[in-house]
Amino acid sequence: MKRILVITCFACISSFFSTNASTNSHAATIPLKGSLGTGGLVRRPSVEAYQYATSVEVIFNIDLGSLTIEVINETGDTVFQSKVDAKAGGTLSIDTIGWERGEYTLLIMDEQGGYLEGNFLID
Repeated sequence: MKRILVITCFACISSFFSTNASTNSHAATIPLKGSLGTGGLVRRPSVEAYQYATSVEVIFNIDLGSLTIEVINETGDTVFQSKVDAKAGGTLSIDTIGWERGEYTLLIMDEQGGYLEGNFLID
């Protein structure tokens, strides 16, 4: 009886976590190309970017200092710009509610001339 109870509880817990994970997984990875002046070997990406239904999230995995973040629309207009002090574990959320349909370019630039860029669509 105890085994059945333990297995049932485990199945319930597994189901709960997989359901929550699937509701939070509606993000599309924005592939970033280029490099920042990290000054050394980094085992994982220094920056990751994800597109959600109403925002773009930029995640800083290491301390990168001062960065300029821009989003440019397909006509070349800057629709978002911010200067941030990028700390490991930090996140920048860019609200995209009300943005027009189209292709956008995310630019992440450091003070040493390094940059990352990636494209995403709003439809």
